[in-house]
Amino acid sequence: MTVLAEHPRPDLKRKDTWVLNGPWDYGVNTGVKEEFNMKILVPFSPETEKSGIKRELKSDETSYYRKCLSLQKEEGYRYILTFLAVDYYATLFINGREVLKHEGGYLPFSSDITDYIENGSLEIKLHVKDPSDTSYIERGKQSLRPHRIWYPAQSGIWQSVYLEKVPLSYIEKIIVTPDLDTSVFRILVVTNTREGGMAELEIDDRKLSIQTDRIEEVRIDNPHPWSPEDPFIYYFKIRYGLDEVESYSALRKFSLMEDEKGIKRLALNNRPIFHHGILDQGYMKGSLMTYESDEAIINDLKMVKEMGFNTIRKHIKIESPRWYYHATRLGLIVWQDMVSGGADYNDIVVTLPLFTFSFLKDRNNHLLSRRTDEEKRKYESFIKESITYLYSVPCIGMWCIFNEGWGQFDSSRILSEIRKLDDTRTIDITSGWYDQGDGDFLSKHVYFKPYRFKKDRKNRCVILSEFGGIGMGEEKDSKARKFTYKDASDSETLLKEIEKMYKRDVISNIEKGLSAAIYTQLSDVEQETNGLVSYDRKRIKVPIDGMRRISERLVIR
Repeated sequence: MTVLAEHPRPDLKRKDTWVLNGPWDYGVNTGVKEEFNMKILVPFSPETEKSGIKRELKSDETSYYRKCLSLQKEEGYRYILTFLAVDYYATLFINGREVLKHEGGYLPFSSDITDYIENGSLEIKLHVKDPSDTSYIERGKQSLRPHRIWYPAQSGIWQSVYLEKVPLSYIEKIIVTPDLDTSVFRILVVTNTREGGMAELEIDDRKLSIQTDRIEEVRIDNPHPWSPEDPFIYYFKIRYGLDEVESYSALRKFSLMEDEKGIKRLALNNRPIFHHGILDQGYMKGSLMTYESDEAIINDLKMVKEMGFNTIRKHIKIESPRWYYHATRLGLIVWQDMVSGGADYNDIVVTLPLFTFSFLKDRNNHLLSRRTDEEKRKYESFIKESITYLYSVPCIGMWCIFNEGWGQFDSSRILSEIRKLDDTRTIDITSGWYDQGDGDFLSKHVYFKPYRFKKDRKNRCVILSEFGGIGMGEEKDSKARKFTYKDASDSETLLKEIEKMYKRDVISNIEKGLSAAIYTQLSDVEQETNGLVSYDRKRIKVPIDGMRRISERLVIR
């Protein structure tokens, strides 16, 4: 039985790829002895029903995974094993020999395991520990004490595992920078040898010779820009020696510009565009952070489009490459949050700004839950690795770095570092509050009260990066107390409340200078029941055509 069997990397697709999702041996103990007395369905975390385990990994425990395969090595080829996401500390063993250690719950790691394969057999073992919110590590919405906006912790393998057969010299990654103004793709084909060589690129019905391990400019005749209304994708192939990979990109430009009134606006392809967005936590009932199927991803994104949204804020989570591919293909601008971390958040510090003004300098401020230089160094490294990993995703139009002061530090300096990595997107450096007065945006979160538009004194672009949160119904399976920002009794009332909120807080402010609004949220998650759809996706709480009518009024004229 293989679940999520589709090729896990649409951006780096190879023919000789084996998806290793499915039943693995599994066990847990507090000692150092391996134990395999259960079966788990990978890539679902053991805390989920879908995994077949439904047991929380405690911070003092180690979980053990094992998968045994028959594999005859072919001369002249190497075998690369990749885990797209394992939460949090992982040690990989192949045929009893330690291969690597990896730290981090949201980014992939790979290893060339060719030299460890013996006599046609391959035993993969993974040891995992996860301190979750007992530590400062990046963890997003995970908590061992779920409540309010914090959800159950999960551990272990939660995205796909796959094995690739590659030639001795092969393509390791492809980095693509679209430049709409010049109708050019800047393509960097990185090989495992880093020695440079020639490759054949097949794109736009043409075959071109390009050099590897350096940036090559590929001009597109009769360019077809990408947009939410017309999400055109350029698919391409690259052949390098015996290696061949498929990938994709899109010609688009995300930027800021001044409109005819001198108001700073978000722009797509050199035209102002109102980012009408929905906040998406990316949680599924029964499988938490792992979408149970490719179809489940598509259904969520199609529903967002049908409601008239053109933007989706991926909140405090990094998704699988297939999610980003479908978002690009279906035409959604993505605001990508960084996964938050830090020591225990001070409730007063992170919630008081909801009701009063917010200002704290974020340098050397322990109130924002960053205690040591080592913590800061590791998190800054994680931010940069996340942006590097997702850099070539065409639909990502904005990086959202710090959210509501959760683990925030040195944001002004980090902003300049991010701009060195990527100057092709906008950056919301402090979403919600604890604005340090720089960056691209005045970014506000407003709940429990009407939003009052104010022009930014520094003439930055003004965005309402979170609002809404009207709930309806209750998640009966959650052990925590129900949480919403406001309640509606039925579907008709919910739509009326949403229409009222958009008319008062958004539509009336677009002409004044509001350039984006992100509604909270797409789906219920555990005890937080303020989604437009239920946690299990079986009930759409608000009429789709009603949401689409609202969407039609959210334009910059």
